[in-house]
Amino acid sequence: MLRSLRWSLLCIPFVLSACAENGSCTIASVGDMPVLNEQGSPIVKASINGHPVAFIVDTGSLITAIWPQQVDKLGLYSTFRQVQLRGVGGDTLGTVVTARAMGLGAATVSDVSFVSVGKMMDGRAINGIPVAGLLGADFLSSYDVVFDLPNHQVNLYDVRGCKGLIPRWSGGFYSVPTDEDHIDQTKIIVRVKLDGHPMDAILDSGAQHTLITTDDAGGAGVTKADLAKDHKGIGFGIDDEKLVRFMHRFESFQIGPFHFEHPVMSVSETDHSLLGAEFLRRHRVWIPRARNEIFVQPTGPFTPIDSPATAPADAASGRNKPE
Repeated sequence: MLRSLRWSLLCIPFVLSACAENGSCTIASVGDMPVLNEQGSPIVKASINGHPVAFIVDTGSLITAIWPQQVDKLGLYSTFRQVQLRGVGGDTLGTVVTARAMGLGAATVSDVSFVSVGKMMDGRAINGIPVAGLLGADFLSSYDVVFDLPNHQVNLYDVRGCKGLIPRWSGGFYSVPTDEDHIDQTKIIVRVKLDGHPMDAILDSGAQHTLITTDDAGGAGVTKADLAKDHKGIGFGIDDEKLVRFMHRFESFQIGPFHFEHPVMSVSETDHSLLGAEFLRRHRVWIPRARNEIFVQPTGPFTPIDSPATAPADAASGRNKPE
């Protein structure tokens, strides 16, 4: 997606716990992006060809997208190349378009390619700024991404040559193991338990709420007869088609040391269960570029199953002590 990205490289010892003294560890702050909304998937401010816009930050989307009706308004030009996309709602086609420039945080990006697809969110604005599309995994997977939604921030860092990086957050935090999809390595797969049944869920900041597939619900002992008694809702997939969702109350839901009693979650006929933005809204989540774990810190009262981790303290200076 990004062909020309200009920034200044900054070593930030008060942000990460390891900056090599020989200078081999470099951390580029791509940007601290304010989150404009209070609920749901995070929306951040950007610009396209000088026009102020906003983007949904969507870890669950393979591509960075822009709504078709925004293409002419923002002065993007089409390459006339189409790509086939698969999402929660099924398959759809998108057209590749290019912007001369995009501003995002502290970065300036030139010759940026998007996929023009979707229309459900087109026309929505926040603080008078049009929501033009979403930032997907093709962009986000190049960086360490920090969701600090309780403090209305999404932070991007480009980290090179550093070892043993862990967040310098006040208080304890927890490491939650993750896996990668063998077909789509941008997907962040978290191992969870639903009513004691182990299953995989994709960490998807673009999904407002956690979504359970009917197969995973069935593995946890929920029958079709059980779902038939639940309230129904409507959701939308990548193809803008409606999806029927059953609002089911489970006994428990567990993510690493985080345990939730009697949660009500959506159940639908989809390919993958999703861990949605409602989890990010209640926790700080650090997603390293090298994804074999994520770091999670609760922002409210919490009784853990496991002991928290902390940054290792430097006995001489306290430099690496969490702040």
